[in-house]
Amino acid sequence: MRFSAIVFRPFKGEVLDAIVTVVNKLGFFAEVGPLQVFVSKHVIPADMHFDPQSNPACYISQISDEQPVQIQKDSQVRLRVLGVRVDASEIFAVGTIKEDYLGVL
Repeated sequence: MRFSAIVFRPFKGEVLDAIVTVVNKLGFFAEVGPLQVFVSKHVIPADMHFDPQSNPACYISQISDEQPVQIQKDSQVRLRVLGVRVDASEIFAVGTIKEDYLGVL
């Protein structure tokens, strides 16, 4: 039997574009296809802070004289994979946006 498959295997250090699914005070979760990535508040740039009063909750950066940058549900972000865990039925990763050219798209 012959078959072909399209597979997805993320690597440590890989840069991916993701969609934010959940935002909370500990960080946010984002999805890249079947991969779920958690980005902790410790690897989010220091100028961004969690705003629980906004609806929906988000991380916001207010730079003077510019439009505020927000990370909220359904935002598109570019992140770097810090580590990957593969279980029998699930792939999970941790990532960062605390580098140049990463963050909200």
